[in-house]
Amino acid sequence: MRRCAWIVALASLLAIVPVTASNAGGWDSLSFPQDHYLVGHVASTTQMFYAARLNGAGELDGGPYYAYLLPLGDKNAMGLGMIDPPNVPAGAIQLGMLQVSGPFDRPGYKGPYGRASLTFTVPDVPTGRYSIGFCDDPCRHGYVGWLAWASITIVHTEEEGRLLASLDKRIMKILHLRGDLRKAEAVTAKFEDRVASMGADLRERTMALRAAGARQAAPPSQPGDSRPLISWWAVALLAVALVTAAVIAWRRGRPSVRVPDTVPDELIERERTSV
Repeated sequence: MRRCAWIVALASLLAIVPVTASNAGGWDSLSFPQDHYLVGHVASTTQMFYAARLNGAGELDGGPYYAYLLPLGDKNAMGLGMIDPPNVPAGAIQLGMLQVSGPFDRPGYKGPYGRASLTFTVPDVPTGRYSIGFCDDPCRHGYVGWLAWASITIVHTEEEGRLLASLDKRIMKILHLRGDLRKAEAVTAKFEDRVASMGADLRERTMALRAAGARQAAPPSQPGDSRPLISWWAVALLAVALVTAAVIAWRRGRPSVRVPDTVPDELIERERTSV
């Protein structure tokens, strides 16, 4: 049973950490000095946070504010483990009161800052990384100033703690690699656009050169390289036509000879005498 819970916790960790890291934005969060805490041990942290005015935020002197350990994979909590007032997610475990003080001037920083402290005994829950949300009572403000959430890794054995710590490092390395990959993809995209633009320009110039070459006049012919304008067979055909026309014209110019249809009588008589 413990092993099944361990597997579920690892899956939840993989699902939660990338979202948290990528969406942290301008929110402040509490971190704990140890990378993991055993069930039944005391977890404690004190940290400064940005306390400039923010719509919907609780005042530093408001409250009291309480911290809640949110269930793994809870659908009622926001993506960062923040509580969305006025409802505290079902199954959330109240850890204790969030002590808030301020405002303070922080050397080297602009704007007002507050100080938040949280101490509690780690509850007996399945191994995994948990989000901690805040809200006052009644729940009207899910964050104080810019302090909106915290996270803690809870384990049952030191071996689980070492494994989760190693997994955290690998996840952070993956996140850094993803960032480097996005930068490389952006550079590659710019290079591809530049190459495509150069290719289009080259095609346009090639077409322009071809069009200019087609418009140029044919080069002048060299001596001894001239060719007759009319081929020999056309000349022969023209000569035959001229001879034929001349013969026809000559025949038409001669007097016509009429051939009688009957034999003359004198020719007949001459033929008898000779016999």
